[in-house]
Amino acid sequence: MKLSMWMIANRLHALEPEMHISDNSPANLVSARIAVAPNCVRVYKENNDVICRSGDDYFVLHDIEYDYVFDVVQSIFDFYNEWNNSVQEAIANADFQKIIDDCWFLFNNPITMTDCSNRCLAMSSQYEDTEVDKEWEYLAANHSSSFDFVRKMRNSYNKVDIYQKNKPVFLDSRMVEVTYDTLSTAIYHQDFYCGRITILAKEREINPGDIQVIRYLLETITPVMYMIENQDDEENHRPVFRDLINGKDVSPSIIKAQTDYMEWATDDIFQVCVLRLPKGFRDSSSLNLIGNLIRRHSINVFVSVHNDDIFVIYDLKYMNKEQLSETIKTVLIDKEKYCCGFSSPMEGIFDLKYYYAQALAALEYGCLIDPKRKTYHFYDYALYYIFENNEPDKIYHAMHPDVRHLDKIDRAENTEWIKLLKVFFDNECSLVNTAKALFVHRNTLVYRLNKLDSLMHYDWHEQYNRDYIKQSIMMLNFFKIKYGAKFGKK
Repeated sequence: MKLSMWMIANRLHALEPEMHISDNSPANLVSARIAVAPNCVRVYKENNDVICRSGDDYFVLHDIEYDYVFDVVQSIFDFYNEWNNSVQEAIANADFQKIIDDCWFLFNNPITMTDCSNRCLAMSSQYEDTEVDKEWEYLAANHSSSFDFVRKMRNSYNKVDIYQKNKPVFLDSRMVEVTYDTLSTAIYHQDFYCGRITILAKEREINPGDIQVIRYLLETITPVMYMIENQDDEENHRPVFRDLINGKDVSPSIIKAQTDYMEWATDDIFQVCVLRLPKGFRDSSSLNLIGNLIRRHSINVFVSVHNDDIFVIYDLKYMNKEQLSETIKTVLIDKEKYCCGFSSPMEGIFDLKYYYAQALAALEYGCLIDPKRKTYHFYDYALYYIFENNEPDKIYHAMHPDVRHLDKIDRAENTEWIKLLKVFFDNECSLVNTAKALFVHRNTLVYRLNKLDSLMHYDWHEQYNRDYIKQSIMMLNFFKIKYGAKFGKK
């Protein structure tokens, strides 16, 4: 294993070396020598001090025996090789605790490893639970990051982007709400976010040598993190929202834990947006960069890359589709060629797969019918989607939002709002004919229709809205006959 001057000096931090090393000092050293030699650190005496030098980079150890320093520096190369063998074996066995404990001897600081859902995979066992800070204590007790800590990290987006792909990011405790200066690295395998390694500068300052070790570690650990994240065993740490859009079963408790982190409630109203960039911007680096910019300029959104698109899940109590559209426009600059599809609003997060499919459908139909636009809403193309689909559950979630809303009220309160709306439309919105069909007085009908109108979100007088509502009622009634009265009930 090749070392840098920083990596050597970090092993000698207890001797308090006087540092004269550039930040970009390369990791190209293989041994120690008493004279200048290629790819070797030269160790020599100067008065009562010992100097370790490679090119223009050097550090000084004051008032110390030369032979002792030379032997120690040479042994550091052996130490790193042994460390590398031990860590590689631990990586092969997915033994994250051993990886983190072995790394402590290089960083000499508290280290944590969490998965993509903020659950703890390992933390340095060299520290007691109460020995670092309150977040360390919480992590040790609950095996996951605290809600308060995740909130602080999200609030730091406007200062530093902690989701840069496999790039160690420095969090200055004077600028970000952390106890110690922190080095945090988001671990990606290709476009897949797998987790995070975090180092707290409790014992000594973080320096370029720490960054070099992290980068070396990432070369082999990322595939293992990806493998663990994608195992089907629910007990393993899984990417919750990706599983939901792929239609996998996820326990409600795990979903709630993730929505709590996002400051969402599981029964909030959400929407999904899928952003598609031109081919020249669909490489993983561009996608992750743009995704991170959207995250930093938005409020409590989940952003990820999936199938060469960026998808965003957002809670309507924090922002709406117009605000997200404006954010995307700002990030991409309006002149860029991009398009995005928005799903219908969804109540709760559990049916995410249907609404992700809607956002994709909005892109497909929108680009086909009106290719000059940038933004497409599923609502405008829902009837095409219903006509082309033969899966009842997909069709139910594609039905008019007001129809599903009224159906929910009818089930809960034993009302007949859907029936009233159907009869009203069947009679071409005639008050006289509708009153006759329902055997009620005209004034009674007007009162009911006013109440119905207050429950709806769309104007039934607009022709497309009316057609969409009528088709949805027809499909809903048919499916209830075919599959039973409980069809569509959660």
